[in-house]
Amino acid sequence: MSRIKELFGLEGKVAVVSGGAGLIGSKACEILSEAGADVVIVDVDAALAAREADRISASTGGSVAYRAVDITVEEAVRVLAAEINGAFGSVDILINAAHFKGGAFFEALENYPKEAWDQVLSVNLTGAFLMCREFGRCMYEKEGGIIVNFSSTYGVVSPDPRIYGESGINSPVAYAATKSGLLNMTRYMAVHWRPKVRVNVLVPGGVEAGQDPAFIEEYEARTPLARMARPEDYQGAILFMCSDASAYMTGSVVTVDGGWTAW
Repeated sequence: MSRIKELFGLEGKVAVVSGGAGLIGSKACEILSEAGADVVIVDVDAALAAREADRISASTGGSVAYRAVDITVEEAVRVLAAEINGAFGSVDILINAAHFKGGAFFEALENYPKEAWDQVLSVNLTGAFLMCREFGRCMYEKEGGIIVNFSSTYGVVSPDPRIYGESGINSPVAYAATKSGLLNMTRYMAVHWRPKVRVNVLVPGGVEAGQDPAFIEEYEARTPLARMARPEDYQGAILFMCSDASAYMTGSVVTVDGGWTAW
């Protein structure tokens, strides 16, 4: 048991999670808190972040704070990093789980609007970069740390338009581009901040969250494990990537998608 605690325990660690009030982000905060870390939820939705912070703290008994911040605003991220590093001394773990798909779900590729493209890039790629830059700088200058970026199966392979049927909905090109960009941004940071900062990327599959039953059926038929993910399915991988259990891993892609990309 002592070896398990040595590998997976996060007592005394400080973790910041962007998008920490979301479906997967909140479960990341939950498992990090349960492992002993002090957690700071960063989310643009202040009310949701406050509720999740209270819920997780009541469940785990840990310290869970929140900050309402738009991570696409450079100065806001700079102030956030200065405040949290000042309050805690340093941040040991950064998870970038914030993501945005945009609103142009019914636009064909040939008509996809630049405005939607810019909005998706600003959150998924620029926001993640700003968070990595501001928190990673302090990690690199001090004792080091761990960064986990969240990509997607759609950053590895193209969405399969057949699973959307006749709905007209399409997973947008901007989402695919940003999630793919995160893969090599992660490798770049792993190399340039070596050996003090370990930077890895998680590739999650789709989470069941009240989608149309026909879509769920199509998604599950294409998935070797024959179901969509539950948010808690990612907690094991997240804890592994944020703990000493992954001490010899950096620049790596961890895929947890029910086999979606194995075809």
